[in-house]
Amino acid sequence: MSALTDRLGRILHSAPAHPLGDPASATECLDLAYERAYAEDHSGALRAAMRGLEFPDAALTTRLSLWGVTASIRHLSGDDDGARLAAHARQALLRAEGWTHQADMEEDLGSLLFREATEEEMPLLEAALLTHEGAGAPDDVLADIKLALAVAQHTQGSAAALEALQWCANAYQAAGRAESEGGALLYLAHAYAGMEEAETALGVAERLLELNLNRAMGAAVWMVKATVNGERGHAIEAEGCALEALELYASAGIRKGAVSAAAAVAQLAASAADHEAAILAWKVAIEQAERGEFDQTWALRLALGHQLLDAAEYVLAEELLSTLAEQLGATGHATERARALVSWGHSVRHQERFDEAARLWREAIMVFEQSGLAGEAARTLLALATLLGQQDEPAEARAGYERAVDLARQADSDPAALPTALHALGHSLCEAGDPDGLSALDEAIRLADEHGAAWHAADFRDTHARSAWALGDGRGAVAEALDAADRFRGVDDADAAGNAELFAAHVLTESGRLDEAAALYRMISADHAESVAHVNAAQRGLAEVLDQQGLSLQAEEARSKAQEVVDTALTEAEDSARDALAAEEAALGTPRSVDDPGPPVDEEEAPAVEDEAPADGDEVPADGDDPEDGDSGSGPRDQTGPDGKDG
Repeated sequence: MSALTDRLGRILHSAPAHPLGDPASATECLDLAYERAYAEDHSGALRAAMRGLEFPDAALTTRLSLWGVTASIRHLSGDDDGARLAAHARQALLRAEGWTHQADMEEDLGSLLFREATEEEMPLLEAALLTHEGAGAPDDVLADIKLALAVAQHTQGSAAALEALQWCANAYQAAGRAESEGGALLYLAHAYAGMEEAETALGVAERLLELNLNRAMGAAVWMVKATVNGERGHAIEAEGCALEALELYASAGIRKGAVSAAAAVAQLAASAADHEAAILAWKVAIEQAERGEFDQTWALRLALGHQLLDAAEYVLAEELLSTLAEQLGATGHATERARALVSWGHSVRHQERFDEAARLWREAIMVFEQSGLAGEAARTLLALATLLGQQDEPAEARAGYERAVDLARQADSDPAALPTALHALGHSLCEAGDPDGLSALDEAIRLADEHGAAWHAADFRDTHARSAWALGDGRGAVAEALDAADRFRGVDDADAAGNAELFAAHVLTESGRLDEAAALYRMISADHAESVAHVNAAQRGLAEVLDQQGLSLQAEEARSKAQEVVDTALTEAEDSARDALAAEEAALGTPRSVDDPGPPVDEEEAPAVEDEAPADGDEVPADGDDPEDGDSGSGPRDQTGPDGKDG
């Protein structure tokens, strides 16, 4: 179990604390009031604030904050009379302490301090700023006005708002008003994050974390950091920040925040292929949503079902998705149930219950069509058509692909559906020897180019090249494959580029253009020197070419290089495993020679070990997409063989 899964497990199995806890001071009551307000528990926030005011030894600033949060919450709850009473109590306390500028300003602006000002109200704030500035109000009092004005200006798109927010934060800091400073900085951090100014947003977030924040604000800051790091491509940092936010939100009982943070952790873990952590995180999200009694926990359960599919936990996925589909059907959520049926179908298809998968998908397609969701119907039809093709039902498969294209042409809200369907149809037709498939692929390529989908434009061209070769056009296949390789390289997909080049070299070999094939294989081996699979495949392909040219010694040398790169990789992997084992044993204080097999095992007690067949998830189409999950695939592209096929 990793540190991540351990922390997620503790959150999942933690007993929910009482939402109001047992605060021992007015300060703790204030923090609790803020946290309940973040959780949209207005009654809980008011009870916490009122309890804080009962502490006779509460500091003046704490009492002022308690009256302030009371006024804000009552206003948010629609209790304007109660908000005014709380505001008057705060103003009386301010005047009693001689803070007349603050009291006058709050009396003048009233509820404008408790909500975001509208565009029409901005002149009132500007006038108040001039009035109180002329009366000699200190900077932190003026900051209350400037903050409200800056928030309204930022909503209107004013660039000057950020400078004003920074001024407010600094004024609060100078006056020792940490809560107000935190509020200004949090808004500023969100604003910079929204503008994709990552370094500035992270700098503001770090300043925030130096303050003594309540759990709600602390969690919000960590989520800002998670978002910014995720957008920068720093997945590990983003995952850690989201986890910090999750722990804070969960401990404070802020369920919506906890659900969002857990979903972020799940998605980041899934991107890193950490299926165990992703599954746990989705379970945490579901559990937090259920504690919050949210209505749409079905969406989280569906996400968990998808994660179980990705983790090849097909039986567990089937159990969850079948139950979910039944529940959604009972509550009248027809389209949501159809989505669950699609995923359920994938779970049983992976268990080779093909007829059942087809039945589930047909039902989902019918619901999607009835609901006007042409794009989803088209994508599900692609999965069904692929399955039918694999079951030796070519006529039904072709009809499914063609129907998917017709539906995709109606899916205005899903522009990716049509090129995807055309790609699948074109590939299927060409595999069957029908040159009309090239026209479908041409249209798919044109649409991908028009939409700026660079990777798909390269992928579709790669399919076109393989289809051209299947139809006997070797010269066109080579040109198109090399064009696809250049385009893959342009979107930083070196593996796909190498696969396309291997295919082109294979076609050159089969077409008798041996000198060109040898040159291309050598180029692949040099350009992809860091890829064991590509170098191995290129050297094996080169050996085949050299054999045909009668250069047996050079061919044998190429085969030796092909084997050498594999042997070196295996040795390096073994060395890494030995080093990891030694480091683990050293940490445990039980050093042992890596050549020592350990204590003998009684054969009668040792568990039997059977040869394991590859898991279903171990064999995927070479383009990385399961064709039955909505992509027809584009022909074999595994770089393990010199022709792009499994050697």
